[in-house]
Amino acid sequence: MVESSEKIISIPTTSVDTTDDNNVKIAENNQEALEQKIISCVANSTAIFKSQQIGEPELTVDEKKIITSNLLDKNHSQFLSRFGKYLTIDLLEYFTIKNDNYEVIHYVNKLKRYFNSKTRQLDRKNRRYEALKALVDKGEYFSETSMMKRNPLLYDNLIGRYLTEEQKKARDNLDTTNITFVNLLLESIERDHMKTLKKNQEDEEDDVLEENDSDSDTEDEICTNSKIMDRNISAWGEISNVETSCKAEEKGKELISPINNITTKEKNILRQEFVTQMYQNFLDGKDVDFDYSLVDDNEAYDNVDLRDQDEEEKYFDSETPEWIDEPQLIKEQDESEDELDKYMKCLKEQSHTIQHHLRESPT
Repeated sequence: MVESSEKIISIPTTSVDTTDDNNVKIAENNQEALEQKIISCVANSTAIFKSQQIGEPELTVDEKKIITSNLLDKNHSQFLSRFGKYLTIDLLEYFTIKNDNYEVIHYVNKLKRYFNSKTRQLDRKNRRYEALKALVDKGEYFSETSMMKRNPLLYDNLIGRYLTEEQKKARDNLDTTNITFVNLLLESIERDHMKTLKKNQEDEEDDVLEENDSDSDTEDEICTNSKIMDRNISAWGEISNVETSCKAEEKGKELISPINNITTKEKNILRQEFVTQMYQNFLDGKDVDFDYSLVDDNEAYDNVDLRDQDEEEKYFDSETPEWIDEPQLIKEQDESEDELDKYMKCLKEQSHTIQHHLRESPT
C-alpha cells in the first residue's frame, strides 16, 4: 500500500499600503469642504451676480450659489477678480494648492494685501494721495471757491478776513454770461448752505471756547485764592511767585488780539496754511460730501506698475511661482517708505515753519 503525501503550498500574502490613497481622499475632502465654504460665503455676500432690470425679482441664495459654482469651476482667476474681496483670507488656501497659474497667484497675493489691515491701510493712504494729486491737477475741487464752501469758517479765519472789499466782490462775482436758471438756482442754494455751515461751525467753536473759559475761570479762582494765602504768609513788600505768574498770565491775555494789518508775505503764508489744511482734511477722510469708496477701493489709483513689475520678475526668475506670505508682506511694508509718508512729513515741516513765522512776525 502506497501512502501519498500531500504538499501544502503556502501562498505569501502582501500587505497593500493605502496611506497615500487615504491622504489623497483627505485632501480631496478638504478641497470640497473649502469649495462649499467659498460658494456659501460669496452667495451670502453683497456681491453683484448679474445685471437685473428694475422690478426684476432678487436672486435667491440657491441661484447665487449656482452662478458662483459655475464660475469657480470655469476659471479661478476670473472668479478671484470678480468675487475675491467677498472671501476671507483662510479661504484663499483653496487657490494655492497645486496651482502655478500666474494670474491666480497675482490675484491671491493682491487679496492678501487687501485682507491685511496694515497693507490695506497703506494702499488706502496711497490711493487718496493719488486722487488728491489728480483733483489738484483738475483744479475745480481744490479751487479757492470750492474749498471755501467746504470749510467757510477756516477760510474766513485764514483768508477771508484779510481780503479787501474789491477782492471779495471779485471772488463772489458770478459770471452770468451763459448761466442757466437752474445753475443760478443751484448757486444760490450752495451759498445758503455755506452760510448755514459757517454758522454751525461758529456755534461749535463757541461751545469749545465756553468750555475752555470755564476751565480758565477755575484756574483764575485758584490763582486768586493762592494770592490771598500768599499775602498772609509773605513779608511786607514781597511779591509771591504765584502772584507774579497770575499777573503775567493776565497780561498775556490782554496782549492777544486779532491781527488787523499783516503783510502780503504773511497773507500768502496763511493762504498756504489753509490749502495745506484742506489737503490734510481730504487725506484724513473729513470731506463729508466726498464718496471715499470711489478711491479707497479703486485700483485705478494704485501705482501698480512698479509692484506688478516686481511680482513678474519674481515669477519668471524662479522655477515655480512665488506666493507672498504674511510675514514677507509685513516686512516689505515696514521697510518701504511710501510717497505719501514723505509728503506728510513735508506738510508737518511746512506747518512748523508757518507757525514759527507768525510768532516772529510783528503785529
